[in-house]
Amino acid sequence: MGRRNHYRDTSFTRSASSAGAEARKAEAALREIGESVLAAAKDALSKGAEMLVRDAKSRCPVYEGHKKSGKRYIAHGVVPGALRESIAATPNKERTIYRISADAKSPDNFLYGQIVEFSPRVNRPFLYPALEANRAAVENCIAEAIRRAVDKGG
Repeated sequence: MGRRNHYRDTSFTRSASSAGAEARKAEAALREIGESVLAAAKDALSKGAEMLVRDAKSRCPVYEGHKKSGKRYIAHGVVPGALRESIAATPNKERTIYRISADAKSPDNFLYGQIVEFSPRVNRPFLYPALEANRAAVENCIAEAIRRAVDKGG
């Protein structure tokens, strides 16, 4: 008996698998579940961001002017409540990251939200306390949305 050249033998296979109809169905089902889980997580993240915005707005101090000789004076060009109204959640293109900001500007274009949040003189933080107070609720909301999407099965 002669030696066989396995490199020329077209019938020789080491191990091959073909993706039959059942395998394609399973792959499509997994892809659908993955897409529904991602959509559910994105929706829950959006709701969580709005929850943070509502809480930050409720914590945000509103400029009421200053008293002098028994009268209240508002600084020129300052709009009371502008900082609170500027708090918003802005998603990235994929809706996987939300930027929550308070970007009200003074008449000279100074972003004063960071002074209110971080300055020891003002000492009225509102964004970080809202984040810390709602972190667990947002995480639970996302986890529950993912659980429901997986249980639903796509």
